[in-house]
Amino acid sequence: MNDWKEVSTGPGKGASVLLLLCFLVLFVGQAYAFEDPLVTPAITQSNPAQRPLIGITHAGNRLIAVGLRGLIIYSDDQGKGWKQAKVPVQSDLLAVQFPTPAQGWAVGHDGIILHSVDGGETWIKQSDGRMAEAAAREYYNKLASTGDTSAADALQMVDLNYRSGPSLPYLDVWFKNEQEGYVVGSFGNLAATVDGGKNWVPWLDRIDNPNGAHLNSVRGIGGDIYIAAEQGYVFKLDPDKNRFEPIQTGYAGSFFGLTGNDHIMLAFGLRGTIYRSLDAGLNWQPQNSPSHSTLTAGAIDAEGNFTLVNNDGQLVVGDPSGKTFKLITPDKYMRLTSVVSNQDQSVITTGLGGIAHDALVPH
Repeated sequence: MNDWKEVSTGPGKGASVLLLLCFLVLFVGQAYAFEDPLVTPAITQSNPAQRPLIGITHAGNRLIAVGLRGLIIYSDDQGKGWKQAKVPVQSDLLAVQFPTPAQGWAVGHDGIILHSVDGGETWIKQSDGRMAEAAAREYYNKLASTGDTSAADALQMVDLNYRSGPSLPYLDVWFKNEQEGYVVGSFGNLAATVDGGKNWVPWLDRIDNPNGAHLNSVRGIGGDIYIAAEQGYVFKLDPDKNRFEPIQTGYAGSFFGLTGNDHIMLAFGLRGTIYRSLDAGLNWQPQNSPSHSTLTAGAIDAEGNFTLVNNDGQLVVGDPSGKTFKLITPDKYMRLTSVVSNQDQSVITTGLGGIAHDALVPH
């Protein structure tokens, strides 16, 4: 993401600067024609495992990681060697999940949703920001025609979210099985499918999120489905109402992720914050965290041990109680973005420097 700032020019300099900018635009435009990332295949990268990567997951025994400019890589030897997948877009990818070894989904900027049926080797586009906007307008206009009062609020959110084009990102994806899944994103963007992504239905009216808080992560834990969000919110799906309802955690900052099992769940985020629940999200307690840096992702292994990662390139390792944590600094420094537990009681992380594997976790 680029940071821009205004540059003030002195009296009489504005015209010359404007002419120079026009010349540069014309020159660059001739040399590098714009390519729409939504229809341009990802470029084959040298050393793809050393490129910026944002998300990682298991697909059976295979590992799959996603990153910038449509990069997707996969490994069949526990992260030692990686191959690049065939991807039809160059949008930045932020999250990936496989409910089965063959079927998986990846999401990211420009509202992109990708699908694979061969364990992540090849991908097709199921939806993007343009398609999502059109689908949302059609869906909520039809809902409004039936007299549903929630449709007007949803259409207003659609107007706000797509006023600058299709760039709104999906930040996470989670599928219960090959048919039922959810994608969540910035400014309250939420959609669901019950047919493997053939149709993505907007769910802006099925979550109590009137201020459009960013929905940062979606996870299935202990048989329930949760969303971690801004403003200290954790949303939980009520299967009877088919609606996500907010849980008050007592925290006012941003949660960026969730991890856990049938017995315990952690929500984590800004400035190293960790909250723990022992009753399926009904009640939450803050935990002592050794990290003062934002926690970006987390994983739990088969023994119940937790590993969280932060922006300072550190691992925050917790025992199965979710109360005691250690801070570990790996040999390879990079800002960490995601983590999965490996089969040999180690973890594999992704970050802005690519893959870091065999980072041993002491027990």
